[in-house]
Amino acid sequence: MEVLKLENGEYQTQLTKKYQQRKPYVAPRNVITAAIPGTIMTVMVKEGQHVKRGDALCILDSMKMNNTICATEDCVVSKVLVAAGESVAKDAVMFEFEDK
Repeated sequence: MEVLKLENGEYQTQLTKKYQQRKPYVAPRNVITAAIPGTIMTVMVKEGQHVKRGDALCILDSMKMNNTICATEDCVVSKVLVAAGESVAKDAVMFEFEDK
């Protein structure tokens, strides 16, 4: 049995071999991708805009749930690749950022 620590407490579970052998997720550098497919409801930033970690970039609607996509670090938006009303697939690049 393994202990998983989540924000609401600890849980004991048995992990499958497939889960134990999975490749760790490595976030792409300088981009934000869609973790889930959905529709862009609102885009809150423009190219060239300075954003801080935690600033809202857009709202992605998936299965009637609004998900706020936020900046992961302080940076400058170099490209906005989505628009309101547009559908995005899982792993689609939505924003690109300037190199530091």
